Amino acid sequence: MQESVTGHCVAPACAAGEVCTLLNGWDCGCPSPPVPGYVTGSHTRQRMYGCDLLEDGSIRGFEQHGYDGKDFLVFDKDTLTFTAADAGAQITKRKWEEEGTYAEQLKHYLENTCIEWLRKYVSYGKAMLERRERPEVRVSGMEADRILTLSCRAHGFYPRPISISWLKDGVVQEQETQRGSTVPNSDGTYHAWATIDVMPGDKDKYQCRVEHASLPQPGLFSWEPQSNLIPIVAGVAVAVVAVIAALVGFAVWKSKQGKEKKGYNMAPGSDGGSSSSNAGRERGWGFRQEPRGG
Repeated sequence: MQESVTGHCVAPACAAGEVCTLLNGWDCGCPSPPVPGYVTGSHTRQRMYGCDLLEDGSIRGFEQHGYDGKDFLVFDKDTLTFTAADAGAQITKRKWEEEGTYAEQLKHYLENTCIEWLRKYVSYGKAMLERRERPEVRVSGMEADRILTLSCRAHGFYPRPISISWLKDGVVQEQETQRGSTVPNSDGTYHAWATIDVMPGDKDKYQCRVEHASLPQPGLFSWEPQSNLIPIVAGVAVAVVAVIAALVGFAVWKSKQGKEKKGYNMAPGSDGGSSSSNAGRERGWGFRQEPRGG
């Protein structure tokens, strides 16, 4: 949590005692008799404090003070002491450590009240905070002008923080690696990438290392050029299936044509029978004998 308070102290009449007490270590609580020039002008005190609940169950707490945009005091809850950033802060440091009350109250707040609130808020968003999605990593390569560009892409991971590095013989190539921004997907996961330019003959020396909260240990991935044959094999398989389908279709069409031709040859025979019968009848009429007399 952060807070900022601006106080205005003018000698000899001091204002806002509590605020001015913390301004650069000078107690502005209306000295008696008034001291001209004790603290003048407008000044700002800043305070940042909070607590951490780690995965192993341990806790941490902190408080820091700033004055006019600069470091002022840092609290150490284990020793109940303050670290002063300049000579002016030494005055407040000695005052708070001698009294002891503020340091004890602050320690109790950081180790108890703050942790209780943090656990409560964490429980509200537990499902989202504990969500873990493993990245799907793909490594590819493209050669142009005698330079091989290796690309390592991680897809569908959550939470957002991720580290993608290129290694040569196990050594991180930080300067040579180019990285893209971590970009959200429509389902709430993220994707990111990293590339590196190498000599084609050195491709086997390079590995992509991916570190993410969902992985028990960093993953190492290499480019496997033979994986590029998969589209070719798939294309050949599709072509073979198309040829087989064409042959089957041709066979079916040929079979139908054969049957239709056979049926057409039988039809003239039937017509010929009718013609023969008709011819017989005509012949019968032609040879009809006339009755003989006596």
